[in-house]
Amino acid sequence: MLLAFLRDHDAPCPICGYNLRGVTLSVCPECECPIELGVSSSSSYLGAWLLALLAFAMPLSFDLIVGTMMLIGVIMSAGENAEGVFLLVSLVTLTLVSVGMLWVLVARKRDWLRMPRRRQWRMAWALFAAVFVVHLMVGVGTFLIAN
Repeated sequence: MLLAFLRDHDAPCPICGYNLRGVTLSVCPECECPIELGVSSSSSYLGAWLLALLAFAMPLSFDLIVGTMMLIGVIMSAGENAEGVFLLVSLVTLTLVSVGMLWVLVARKRDWLRMPRRRQWRMAWALFAAVFVVHLMVGVGTFLIAN
């Protein structure tokens, strides 16, 4: 079916971009990459979904590293450092929320992809901004408690 389609249609190689029209084998004559027939959808663009994942994955790693350091500090000070305790509790909470949201995004990927693309991008950027603002508020709160 692939060769029959390519006999009459222009299609670029997914690796090198070579025009595969008229090929007689199921490999690209330019880069020798195997080619196969597939079905795709214009709704399967993952850019916005990946941005939403990154909105929680990036701060998750930060929260885990800084939270671990804060845990050591809180244990060593026996919990007497108020800003350390506040920051530790905040980072643990943010870590749990990030893990939960990552789980939701992965579990609901189909629902996400069914949304119109403009809405996907708006939601992804809104999530990214919200995570930034919440982390900023935790930083300001820690600063205020320290002073």
